[in-house]
Amino acid sequence: MGRCKSLCQIQTGAKKPEVMRLDRRTALYNYAQKKGIEVDWFPMQTAAAFSLPLDGACAIAIDPQKISSAADESVKLAHELGHCVYGGFYNRASPLDVKEQHEYKANVWAVQRMIPWSKLRGAVRSGTTELWELAELFGVTEPFMHWAIDYYVQTKGKSFD
Repeated sequence: MGRCKSLCQIQTGAKKPEVMRLDRRTALYNYAQKKGIEVDWFPMQTAAAFSLPLDGACAIAIDPQKISSAADESVKLAHELGHCVYGGFYNRASPLDVKEQHEYKANVWAVQRMIPWSKLRGAVRSGTTELWELAELFGVTEPFMHWAIDYYVQTKGKSFD
């Protein structure tokens, strides 16, 4: 937790709008800690983040050099927590295991945790309609916000009306 706080402060420069994201991100790290999910930071060859089952628990690795922003860190952490919480790890050796299904479920968990429908709908109905504004408001990346909106509207049939 100590490393995250200093990393987050360096990335944000302690600006007021970033404080909300620091709290949201810190809440994700606290969630991981409460669930016994170990999160470590170290350089990796290709991945920016990944999770794996470990002795009946779960561990997450994040490469701080591949994190572009506070929002990016939050999205990656939430996604990996999604894998851990629902137990979605794919087996490369199995032709019956579909990676995309596991990735989809991890994204759904992350969306529901980071961008609850009621809050997203409320923000849009209050006039926050630009993708970048919504992403900033929820402390996520624009591509993740786009995925969340598609999930809620296209997949779940939700409406902003």
